[in-house]
Amino acid sequence: MVKQMVKVGINAPSGNVIYFKSVERAAELFRERGWDVTIGEDVYTSFGRFGGSSDSARLNDFQQACSDNELVLCARGGYGFSRLLPNLDFNKIKSNGTWVAGFSDITFFTTAYLALTGRKSLQAPTASVLGDLKCDPYTIQTFFEVLAAEEYKFFFPTPFPDFQTTGLLWGGNLTVLCSMLGTKYFPKVEGGILFVEDIAEPAYKIERDLNHLLQAGVIDNQKAVVLGDFSKIKSSEHDFGYGLEDALSFIAGRTKTPFISGLPFGHEMKTATLVVGSEAHLNVQSNMAELTMKGCPNFRVAGVPK
Repeated sequence: MVKQMVKVGINAPSGNVIYFKSVERAAELFRERGWDVTIGEDVYTSFGRFGGSSDSARLNDFQQACSDNELVLCARGGYGFSRLLPNLDFNKIKSNGTWVAGFSDITFFTTAYLALTGRKSLQAPTASVLGDLKCDPYTIQTFFEVLAAEEYKFFFPTPFPDFQTTGLLWGGNLTVLCSMLGTKYFPKVEGGILFVEDIAEPAYKIERDLNHLLQAGVIDNQKAVVLGDFSKIKSSEHDFGYGLEDALSFIAGRTKTPFISGLPFGHEMKTATLVVGSEAHLNVQSNMAELTMKGCPNFRVAGVPK
């Protein structure tokens, strides 16, 4: 059944928005595909580095958006969502059946939502990315395809040898995930497929965070770790050649869980949309990975092809 209008809210539950035009261009991408779009007041207001006029206003705007819309797309990441977690009504969002989409700082929501309710959400480009003039067409195309699908397959090259497994797909920004360890918002996933990415971190910090997950038992409990983009790696005079490959090799050499690189996901203009909490199958053959996600949103909107 095709709905003539599916409602989407664009809100800023994390950092403040500076480039309003990018968000407004993202709204037009929805409208031209038949969606009914509302941009929240928290997008156009800010205090300090945060969206909205206060934490409580930002919380209320986001909670209301989840009640009023079938999809809530976060305007950007940054920092700020962790402030909202203790007062957010996750069960109400669950009962509404709302899909929430975003990445980076929005990993706080997608991870907590999975931990507290077991429900799915989207690690996806924010409105600021979708509406950026430099956004890769792949990002926009796959985003709307995942929204319209029941099942979706990604293909990406990888140097990893032939391998296949099935498990719950989860993950997000590496720094955010590590900051959630030890809280009730971190899910206890066993036999999952964990994906991670990060930006503007030196290689040793990436190693430190992965080592944190390893020593906490998280990595050993997964069937695979899928590596997204680690963008803008910082270096210092102390590195003496030590880089990302050294960090990843150190961790991969201390676990039986395979590390599979090449997934186009992260802080780049080319980034995939991933269904957190979906049943996923990962199949690598001849240096090509196929990642199948079941339980996608399956929105049927006029103007969006099946």
